[in-house]
Amino acid sequence: MEADETRLPFDAQEYAAAAYAQGKSLTDMQAELSEQLQSVRRSLYSLINKRYQDFLGLGTSLSGLDTSIASLREPLTEIKGEIQSAHLELQTELDHLDSRLAYRTQLREKKQMLRLFLDLGQLLERASMILQEAKATTEQTDYIKCLERAAVDLSQIRYFAKKGEGLPFVVNAQPRIEQVEQSLLDALEQFLSSCAKRYVELATASKAEQADMYEMARNIAQSLRAYSAVEETDKAELILRSSMVQPFAKRIFGSQPGRGMGLDPAKFSDMLQQVLQFVKAVGVPLIRDIEAHVSAGSGSTGYHFATHVFWQEIATSMMDSLPLVFVPGMPARFHKNYQTACSFVSAFGDVFSLADDAFKDGVSEYEVLALDPTFIEFHRKWQLLAYFSIQKKLIVGALEDSNFKDIHETTPGLENGQNDASRPQTPSMSSKLTKPNRDKLEPIKRENGLLTEQAAQALWAVSRCWSRDVYLVPLAANFWQLTVQVLLWYQHSVEKCIQQLIQAQIADSETDQLLQHIHDTYAVNAAVFKQIRTICQLIPIASAHDSEGEKSMISSLGTAVTQALAPLEALVRKARDAIASTIVSQCTANLVSNLRRTTSQYRHTNRPPPTAASSFVSKLFTHMATMEIKIDGMESSNESADFGSMIKQIMRNRVAKDVSREFAKVCLETLVTLSKTEASLQRLRSKSRGAGARVDTGYAGDLPVPPGIDLRGKAPDTDNDKIRRQIWLDVVQLSQIISDYGVEPSDEFSSFAQLIHPFGK
Repeated sequence: MEADETRLPFDAQEYAAAAYAQGKSLTDMQAELSEQLQSVRRSLYSLINKRYQDFLGLGTSLSGLDTSIASLREPLTEIKGEIQSAHLELQTELDHLDSRLAYRTQLREKKQMLRLFLDLGQLLERASMILQEAKATTEQTDYIKCLERAAVDLSQIRYFAKKGEGLPFVVNAQPRIEQVEQSLLDALEQFLSSCAKRYVELATASKAEQADMYEMARNIAQSLRAYSAVEETDKAELILRSSMVQPFAKRIFGSQPGRGMGLDPAKFSDMLQQVLQFVKAVGVPLIRDIEAHVSAGSGSTGYHFATHVFWQEIATSMMDSLPLVFVPGMPARFHKNYQTACSFVSAFGDVFSLADDAFKDGVSEYEVLALDPTFIEFHRKWQLLAYFSIQKKLIVGALEDSNFKDIHETTPGLENGQNDASRPQTPSMSSKLTKPNRDKLEPIKRENGLLTEQAAQALWAVSRCWSRDVYLVPLAANFWQLTVQVLLWYQHSVEKCIQQLIQAQIADSETDQLLQHIHDTYAVNAAVFKQIRTICQLIPIASAHDSEGEKSMISSLGTAVTQALAPLEALVRKARDAIASTIVSQCTANLVSNLRRTTSQYRHTNRPPPTAASSFVSKLFTHMATMEIKIDGMESSNESADFGSMIKQIMRNRVAKDVSREFAKVCLETLVTLSKTEASLQRLRSKSRGAGARVDTGYAGDLPVPPGIDLRGKAPDTDNDKIRRQIWLDVVQLSQIISDYGVEPSDEFSSFAQLIHPFGK
């Protein structure tokens, strides 16, 4: 570290950080600092030597400074004393002003209290006089005007009483305030109640007097304005509710016996229609008549007549008088009654939508109704989950599996003790399905072309979930879940049946049953996807006219159905393979014997060369044709026209390939046997002629087509060549039959046909 005067003053922390960053040890730092100290000392000594005169004058340059300071201190001390004296005087004046201002404030407050006392006394006196004046008048118009004036005064009285709360004169005046308040509210209640009852009488009379109704509405409006002035709107609504709606609601709902148990839907609908007629006759005209009077141009009153007056009383009376109508003891009646109640709520809102513009108070009347506790309780009262449980039990009870709720563990199958087990049958419903239920399944079978009762049951259960007399909108998710469970039940039921049929030694009857299950699997899938569009229209989220939303829902529901029935796809393929294998076995059962018969026909018989295919070739696909006739019969009764062509095409492909493969294999074996036989004869002939005898060019060993043999363009003259020509004709005929089916033969057959091409004409 080099000495540097510019580094003064010295920063120890900065130096330590720099040394640490450079990786210096404490010993190095000590040596470096010692060197720096010596350098600083040398610099100090050098500076003193250079400016020695200045160094000696440091002490003498301060002489006389004390005298100068003393001469300045005296005037400054005098100024300080004067400032302190002035400050004391100003503080005294300020304290005096503060005391006078405080006194003035006290006077002002006392004046305000005095004015408050005088105003409160005058208002109490005036309110009492107005009430006395109201008692003396005989005209309703004058009477309500007096009450309205008294209400305005009472509003001010309350304001002054709150402002002077705790003051002695306010405390002393409190009994009188309460007396005026009670007298006014009693008078208003009596007047409003009488006017409301009279208005109902006029509105429900056979010939309503419009002038009288308008006068009563005006009196009611003035009463409501008075209640608004004293901020007692809740009391006003309660009076209107008890005077106008309560007697009618008790007469309609309170007279029903049994507290609503098993209430007839027609009677319940008639009751709610009477309520709507009452609302239309009383509520709508009343709101229209008093609208201008109550709003007074402000556009807001705080009153919600539709909800707080009419709805609350109607709903409360219904819940109190008919509590058992909300219980799904009789599900059919419960369903109709709930639908009727929902329609009533909708109609109730529509009725008041014509007259609620002036009573919104920041929100619509529908919002007030939806948020009302009585409205919420009314909808909660309906025991929808219990209703769903009953309907689920009824639907599931009609299905074959008694343990439907655990479909993953129990699926329908063979009964214990089934005879022989040689021919498993589709589980029968004869012992579990009653005759009326069978009658219900028949139309479903005819409509959808179903052949098995499991499929008919599944579609019946699905359609039942969404039928008009079972489905309810709030239970959409529950019924959709039940729909998926029904499809899972069908999937497990069919899976069990198909597995049993495949595991057995399949005969014609089992093949027919497999084909029926395959057919119904496609039919059920198509019917459920068709039903999805109807379901989307019933689910609330898709009820709006939103095409994109509906498409999205259809896609989601379709995915759920596909997932529920997905295991059936592999099983159906397995069933198709089993049917195809059965048909192939039937088609090729006599193939070896037929070819042997062909060989025997031309062996040592001197028959003419063949010109046509063997008769058995045209009959090879007889069993396939029989199966297609059955498929066509299924297609004719099935709305899904694609089923027949699809299943026939699949079967034709499989059967044609397997039959042609087997045909080529047997023919190849026959030709190889023929060549071996011919080779053996050639060897015998060569031995009999001696070692130098010439071997026939037909010597073939084990080749199906011996070298040098070409029958094209000439008639075969040997028995073996006649047999070869017959096989070639049979192969050509089979190729034509397969081509007529619109399918391709197996690769082995095509290769074989190319191999025996020399045997052709």
